[in-house]
Amino acid sequence: MSFTQSLPAYLKTSEVYMLKKLFKKGQTAAEAVWNSKYYLPFLLLTEFIAVFCDAALECMYFYVFLCVLFMIFSDDLLSIIPTVMFTLLTSVSYYKDFSVLTQYMWYAIVPFALALLFNLIYYRRKIVFGKLTYPYIAVSAALIIGGVGVISADDYFEPIGLYYTLGLGLGQFVLYLIFRSRLENECSYDRVERVARILYTGGLLFVVVVLGFYIQNLDKFIEKGGVLFFKQRNFVTSVFLMVIPMICILVRRSNLYLIGTVLMYIAMIMTGSRSGLLFGSFLLLVCLAYIYIKNKKHRRFYNWLFGVSIVVIAALAITFLPQLYAARIENAAVGDKTRIEFIKLGVENFLAHPIFGIGIANMKDVGIFKAYVPGSLMFYHNAVIQVISSMGLVGVAAYGWMLFSRLKMLWIGRKRKRIAVFALSYIGIGLMSMTNPGIFCPFPEAGLITLMFAIIEKEEEKI
Repeated sequence: MSFTQSLPAYLKTSEVYMLKKLFKKGQTAAEAVWNSKYYLPFLLLTEFIAVFCDAALECMYFYVFLCVLFMIFSDDLLSIIPTVMFTLLTSVSYYKDFSVLTQYMWYAIVPFALALLFNLIYYRRKIVFGKLTYPYIAVSAALIIGGVGVISADDYFEPIGLYYTLGLGLGQFVLYLIFRSRLENECSYDRVERVARILYTGGLLFVVVVLGFYIQNLDKFIEKGGVLFFKQRNFVTSVFLMVIPMICILVRRSNLYLIGTVLMYIAMIMTGSRSGLLFGSFLLLVCLAYIYIKNKKHRRFYNWLFGVSIVVIAALAITFLPQLYAARIENAAVGDKTRIEFIKLGVENFLAHPIFGIGIANMKDVGIFKAYVPGSLMFYHNAVIQVISSMGLVGVAAYGWMLFSRLKMLWIGRKRKRIAVFALSYIGIGLMSMTNPGIFCPFPEAGLITLMFAIIEKEEEKI
């Protein structure tokens, strides 16, 4: 007989009552923290301390700890988005070799998985099958059968290969179902604005990362007089291109949010990403034009602000940009040549295996990629080439269906401001995916896209 069984009935009842009372207090506290205006700034401050104290791993564990608490005490799964996203963004510190994290990740994955399982069971909801259900099933199938008869078993079942195969397909499908089901919950806040704030704060997090990098390498920067080699530049830029459009939503609250957006743009330039310079400039101009057109009551202020900004930016660009990007421009020919080789290789793979491709996890061509990052895949740095080479015509059909379905949703909701802003974010990551992995990074990029379209689908129910 156990100790609990030997207790009198009234004590057992009292014990259960106390546990329920503590659990209820935990739920109340979780809701209060989640709805606090200081919560996201606190997470950003934590990242700031981590960057300048070289404590990225400790910071990631702290984020996971908070995430576990929210999954236990809250039925609102949006509450874990900030900590999950910030954990993934903080991992950029290990970009030179993601495999370094494998010895630590289980200490985070196990409690996270157990807490998620508890959340899905205790706060279970009816499964909602939305408009993107079948496209997600198609993409999942294309990824799983991609490379049939071509890819080696070693490559296919390599942990990192399974991460991308399942993370881009089946994982996103499950995530989509969870999001759609939980979005049926009633909440006391505007979900679109809350997600916009989360993404905006994520952008500021990367501003801190870039700032920390240059402070730590200040001597090199002064000596070189141009942007330094920032290996994780394209990953960082991909996130910037997704979050910059959020200013179109947040500027309604305060024009001060424009300051953070400008900082993101400057940080993006300082990463040395040519794609960021090109696509980021285009996207920022589109966002500013959108803000100018939609916010009529601030037109006079915007006339003054944008007029002065254009003069200052033009002067700074003419004076400093050529010097900052001198090394990147000199190396452009080498980088472009490599990208052309990727395209040729992808087309050759498609022509040789047109039905199923060679498989997303196939590493046979990794030798051509001189800047390969351990713990990642063989990326062709072009979404179209990635699809035709990895999954063949089956992949073209699946991803084409997904793209058509998403664009249809955006078209239906085009007159609603919040949906139009998410469309800008989708365009941003789409452009980046033409020259970099982009949408083929399961988390955070693909995961955030899944979240956005789940919200868009829910918003369109209100039309």
